[in-house]
Amino acid sequence: MARAKRTHRAEARRRHRVATGADAGDVTEGSIEGESASSSSMGTSASRSSGATAPASTGRIGFAAAFRLSFRPMNVREDVAALPWIALHTKALWVPLAITIAATAYIIVTKGQDILSEFAFQYFIQTPAIAGVFLAGFLAPRASWLLGAIVGLFSAACYTLLIFAFASTINFARLSPEALPTEAQAREVAISAFMLSPVIGAFFAAGAAWYRRFLAYSSPNRSRQSQAQKPKAGDGRTRTSASQKAGLKR
Repeated sequence: MARAKRTHRAEARRRHRVATGADAGDVTEGSIEGESASSSSMGTSASRSSGATAPASTGRIGFAAAFRLSFRPMNVREDVAALPWIALHTKALWVPLAITIAATAYIIVTKGQDILSEFAFQYFIQTPAIAGVFLAGFLAPRASWLLGAIVGLFSAACYTLLIFAFASTINFARLSPEALPTEAQAREVAISAFMLSPVIGAFFAAGAAWYRRFLAYSSPNRSRQSQAQKPKAGDGRTRTSASQKAGLKR
């Protein structure tokens, strides 16, 4: 009698949810609970039906869907509020800044006379500092555009330091033919670096963050990892046994 009452109540709740237009997930959950409480065979069939629908969500996402889902809106207030946490708890900001400082120091020491100095100058210091801002955006959990602007502004400061303080010692002709150490040209280069580096840095960092999300969505191992992290639901027999014990206690 107790089991029949529970089955009747579960069926009544299911009909009420369907009549009131409840979510499909709630209706399914209520029906599964009613079926598992009624008998072990019905609980087993419910688990089979849920297992049959699970593989529909697995598999790799299509190119168009991954392309669309990889975009994120720019929330300026939330990104600025999250900046201290990102700077202290992630590598997205201090790693590009440390590499930029190391590249600047290496160019000062070597005076720009080797190939490594040329590489460091063109990719981490000279506008646009593509490598630094791309690394910041790829490592950023959020606010990639803001980190790219900060790294770009810092690279512009290092660029200005080199062309004003070490113009007589560094071989800018080897580093870049465009970086001429004359005073008038150095002033123009510094102004353009401070104006363009944050904007270009924000753009490239946001593109790097989008590319990272696109790779995550389009990866074939993404669905397998998400399914492996999901907790396994109990079968119908376990639920039926628990409901029977509860009925006996009553």
